[in-house]
Amino acid sequence: MVMKDKKALDGLIELLDDSVPGIRGDALLILGMIAQQRGEVLESHIDRIFPKAVELTKNRNPYVKENAMVLSYELVRRFQTKIMKLKDTIINDLIEEIREGDKNTKGFALILLGELNAKETREYVEELVNVEDKVILPFEGKKWVPLGQIAMETLEKLS
Repeated sequence: MVMKDKKALDGLIELLDDSVPGIRGDALLILGMIAQQRGEVLESHIDRIFPKAVELTKNRNPYVKENAMVLSYELVRRFQTKIMKLKDTIINDLIEEIREGDKNTKGFALILLGELNAKETREYVEELVNVEDKVILPFEGKKWVPLGQIAMETLEKLS
């Protein structure tokens, strides 16, 4: 229904601000599925969805956080050009996540910085190269991986 009805899609996007974590998490999950299957439906809404999804990766609720990570990553992968135009609006959030977030949030921020080719964040990425703490992220091959390994992979993308 959301893929065919603009009002339903707008309503789903509005649920990202709902006070109930389960509803926010469900909205993120559905938007993530739409991004994976029919991403073009979301294309004109990227500027509303992407910054909010990145913001929700800081949420303490694991359901919200994980679905926000999946949606954010999928949007970056599918809409690189459009997301690059929003890069300046989220770089500071990602730097903050690297400095103050838990190890999983830091790992996610590193991955996104690499995808965004955010060379200006290189010094923050370098600080995490020797961190051995293992992260668990909702992406293939990113479960029980040392944070330092993700930092190294990000540095390679920033070169």
